[in-house]
Amino acid sequence: MKEKYCSACGQDIKPGEMSVRCRLCMSNYHSACWEKSGGCSTDGCGGKPDFEKGDERLERKRCPNCGEKVVGFAVKCRYCRTVLDSEAVGMEASSERKEKTRFRKDPILTCLLNLIFPGAGYMYLGLFNKGVIWFLVAVAAWFFTRGIGLIAVYAWVMYDSARQAVWINRDGPPTKKASVQRR
Repeated sequence: MKEKYCSACGQDIKPGEMSVRCRLCMSNYHSACWEKSGGCSTDGCGGKPDFEKGDERLERKRCPNCGEKVVGFAVKCRYCRTVLDSEAVGMEASSERKEKTRFRKDPILTCLLNLIFPGAGYMYLGLFNKGVIWFLVAVAAWFFTRGIGLIAVYAWVMYDSARQAVWINRDGPPTKKASVQRR
């Protein structure tokens, strides 16, 4: 699959923009980045020119997020896509940065955790108080209804925690204003 970003600087390659593709490793580059780096900047690729010892023009830096080596003039890491130099790009929105660093919550895992321990799926999502409350509700349902109420609690907790995981992955539950505007 063709990458949509430059393997040297990490910025997106826009449609119609001049780009170069390494014939050996199939990495994409802006034409200016290709010239600036003297060819392919991928480690181990034979598509870059042979430099004499000590004459290598490409200075490298490490990505603070993943630790991989990238070209010194890179703006984004080509491996984990985090912004390396915010001054060169301009300050990106804080929500976009949070989105890249935030972990995705798996709805199926929340259901499975609730099968083992009612309320554990909420705890996995970071909703500890809600998880404890639903555990106490499940215990009360077991004592008062001897099973039938517990099955209903299990079904609701599994459904609701999976729904909460999907909402968290989409930046929180929809507000009342958003639901009114959709109609």
